[in-house]
Amino acid sequence: MRRLVLLTVLAVVATLLPAAPSSSADLPSAAQWRADVREVMAGSRAHLAERAASAAPGERLAINLDVDNTMLATEYANGEPVRPVLRLARTARRLGVAVLVNTARDESQRARTARKLAEAGYVVDLLCLRQRGTGAAAGKQRCRAWFADLGYVLVANVGNHPHDFTGGGYERAYRLPRYGGQLS
Repeated sequence: MRRLVLLTVLAVVATLLPAAPSSSADLPSAAQWRADVREVMAGSRAHLAERAASAAPGERLAINLDVDNTMLATEYANGEPVRPVLRLARTARRLGVAVLVNTARDESQRARTARKLAEAGYVVDLLCLRQRGTGAAAGKQRCRAWFADLGYVLVANVGNHPHDFTGGGYERAYRLPRYGGQLS
């Protein structure tokens, strides 16, 4: 009798618990993700052109870009370029704005990351990776501080994770979709 009561209670409790975390199968479609990225990035190139045109003499402008699911579609397209971000990077180069990469990937992945970005069509001025033993948010802040120490003004910061934006140090943020933390 106790077992029957216990099993009944467990069954009732189980129906009240939230569902297990979503799997990648629950992510929006690639088409939806691309549409969401386009929506976030709308106007980014025009803003960059306006900012470049209003730069003070000697001001070193730069954009700060994350890698995974920002520059490269690591979840949806096996590392292919994210087209709106690639267009922003190409616009930056054309305007004389530096393209700076700030990733939570660690230093051991430097060569592979640089190769993948080049293969995807990105021309990068600086690549800053996380140091071993450093958390993602601290690593991102360290990179932005390093860029500032080099004299860069970060006019745009593009990423898809809260740690991409922690601590500031940039003028405008473009927060790409993350779908409740399902994308890295």
